[in-house]
Amino acid sequence: MTAQPAAPESSACYDVFVARQPIFEADGRLAAYELLYRRSGASGGAEGATAEVMAAEVLVQTFLNIGVDQVTGDAKAFLNFTREMLVNGVYGLFDKRRVVIELLETVTPDDEVLATVETMVNNGYTIALDDFEYTPEWDRILPHVGIVKVDVLDRDLSSLEGLVARLKSFGAVLLAERVETQEVADRCRRLGFSMFQGYFFQRPEILTKTELSAGQLTILRLMNLLRDGNSSDAALDDAFRGDVSLTMKLLRTVNSAAMGGRGIESIRHAVRMVGRSELHKWLSLLLVSSVATRGGTDLEVVRSALVRARFAEQIGRQSGDRRAAESLFMVGLFSLLDALLRMPIGEVLEKIDLADEIKRALLVRAGPYASALSLVEGWERASWDVVYAEGKTLGLDLSLLGDLYIESLAWARERLHVGA
Repeated sequence: MTAQPAAPESSACYDVFVARQPIFEADGRLAAYELLYRRSGASGGAEGATAEVMAAEVLVQTFLNIGVDQVTGDAKAFLNFTREMLVNGVYGLFDKRRVVIELLETVTPDDEVLATVETMVNNGYTIALDDFEYTPEWDRILPHVGIVKVDVLDRDLSSLEGLVARLKSFGAVLLAERVETQEVADRCRRLGFSMFQGYFFQRPEILTKTELSAGQLTILRLMNLLRDGNSSDAALDDAFRGDVSLTMKLLRTVNSAAMGGRGIESIRHAVRMVGRSELHKWLSLLLVSSVATRGGTDLEVVRSALVRARFAEQIGRQSGDRRAAESLFMVGLFSLLDALLRMPIGEVLEKIDLADEIKRALLVRAGPYASALSLVEGWERASWDVVYAEGKTLGLDLSLLGDLYIESLAWARERLHVGA
């Protein structure tokens, strides 16, 4: 999301970028999103923005200007709070059912903070402590804390065990953040962590080779036929006839109000109504969405893939190149295909006939579509210096990116709701 508030003593404007990172329960269900902020100005970074400014602008831009539903859907939002925001009662602006108030590590647990936390908890708010390191002065506040976040990246096992043992005595839920490997995730589960956040869960490791289902293989075969200029309508007809479920989905799509289909006489007629290009895109969405039925982290990776696809497509449209926009949709959609199908990306792409420029972007992050993919991935990680640099390379109006991202979230949510 992007805003350009006027500075009190200057006519200069600046951009506020907000991304989100999922937080999962131990069973893989989505629990919440943490909202991540940076300010990107002429330097492309967050220089000069204090923690107070960062946290306050996240709240203002997300909730007062846009609305939490558009950013987090039905999930809760973890919001970073500074000491000043806490004691000044800013939390009262937000629905206690939709947010978790996350105290930044810069907050000192003094008497005023303790009194405010007690009041908040009595009023039904959930408190989380960010990047927590134990000191005895926290003993008074920990009994009122619902969630404690512990940075486990490169953490020594013995020190982690000691911290967990101490925190368990206070009864708070333990959240492991910056989890990046299967080994660390398993260790944290054994220690007693019940919530998780990190790149491992956003992009699961490929632990075993997984065979594609019959339905997925049929979709891949149809996609390859559509890319083959020599394939006939009869060949497509035969491929569809082998999968009754897929045929029914095609007919429902063509007969939808959006397509305007009426009186469909055959599968060939339906294919002609949709058009090969749109049918290829529809099958691509269907392939990715087929994983969503597994739920949990798989559903969230599907959601991320759909957001990436739409966001990349919208970035392409800003250049006025329709062909580039269509290709960037495929790049964004398939950029998480290895995680979705639990197969190396090179092995997956061997099964799909895609344009060489799309494959280059996916395999080696090179070629004409690499910058847009880098921007999309940078936004997802809240790496705003990357977003700024790639945006300038692409000649984009950076002030539009926030709105494009919000629209992409809504588009992905709608596709998952109604089915691809």
